[in-house]
Amino acid sequence: MLDGAPQSSKLQVFIARDDEERRRIYRFRYRVKVEELDAKPPHANHRTKEIVDPLDKSAMHIYVAQSAGHDLVASARINVRLAENNLSDITSLEGFGPFREFGVQSLSLSGQLVISPKWASSQAASLALSAIYKLARQNDSLFDFTQCAPALLPLYQRLGYRQFRENFMDDALGYQVPLVMVTQDFQHLAKVKSPLTQIARGMNNPPETGNWFSRAYPDYAHAPVEAAMADDEFWHFLARKLNQTPNAGIPLLEGLGYQEAMAFIRAGSVLNCRKNMPIVKAGQMGKEMFVILSGAVKVLAGPDKAEVARLNRGDIFGELAYLSEVPRTADVVTTEDTELLVLSQDIVRRIMDKMPAIAARVLFNLSLILCSRVGQSTRDLVTATSPQQPAGILPGLVPLTSKP
Repeated sequence: MLDGAPQSSKLQVFIARDDEERRRIYRFRYRVKVEELDAKPPHANHRTKEIVDPLDKSAMHIYVAQSAGHDLVASARINVRLAENNLSDITSLEGFGPFREFGVQSLSLSGQLVISPKWASSQAASLALSAIYKLARQNDSLFDFTQCAPALLPLYQRLGYRQFRENFMDDALGYQVPLVMVTQDFQHLAKVKSPLTQIARGMNNPPETGNWFSRAYPDYAHAPVEAAMADDEFWHFLARKLNQTPNAGIPLLEGLGYQEAMAFIRAGSVLNCRKNMPIVKAGQMGKEMFVILSGAVKVLAGPDKAEVARLNRGDIFGELAYLSEVPRTADVVTTEDTELLVLSQDIVRRIMDKMPAIAARVLFNLSLILCSRVGQSTRDLVTATSPQQPAGILPGLVPLTSKP
């Protein structure tokens, strides 16, 4: 936790017991997402200043605050026993099929994790999701499903969530990572050093569901968990992907030493993306920047979605929305299986507060990258709009052999 951040030891978790407490949560969602983060979430009611979606009615809601009467710090919800809540049709979606073997009454859905920006560096999110895990176990959920934006992936990975199907683009929420918690898989919780291990230790944890997940989803069950890696291990992991050290292979980190570069990238998350996967879409808001670790992407712009650029290992994209919080200006689609390092805007803000010299260097490097791209765009524009000239003749110059 950064100096000056709120003290997480003062935080408590509460279950919403009545309509008034649930309305406090709905208003908190609106205040954070719309008023503070300037997002445009679905189901936002601008008249009542609430965000309420169809799953809220049958869900259990929790919130984090310093006391029951204090302002909310974080909130989340969980829908359990899907068959009883008429949500069994969700399990017909891609990737859910094998889980039906256990019966929909053994499945739960969690979501709507909202964190006050002021408390982003505290343990508020972990407290909220720990409470969700307790509720899942108390209601006999064997698998808890959720999804998150790339910036939140390290948080969920450290708790013990894993992917079970490919990432996808949501028209309203943007790029999303689908996740599942195998609630009784104590071995995995211990492996990633999840704080939920302490909760699970006092419960019955038969190995059957964990073993089943390993058989049914081997690629995801045995994938490396970057968020649980030690710093040296994460550094070497990135170096293998880049075929050189991160501070040499990522222009954004040029001029930084190991410790400085690690302080910046450690909070990033690694995404594995299949070929032809859209990563960002024009018009969507975004606060993430992407570094290509392996693979390649193409940039599509204009009404006809013409290809305007190809980017490869070490290149970055999404930097304009990352800096200025403006809508994305182009689509970016993978051209082959690709791995991306995702860096959120919050990372820079935290580094600016705690280590301004590192932030200054990173922002300087980013400005150089942007200047280079503007220069290339200008050269391309001049070339496209200039009349044809004989080879070797610069536009605007009269050849010495020409007649007046």
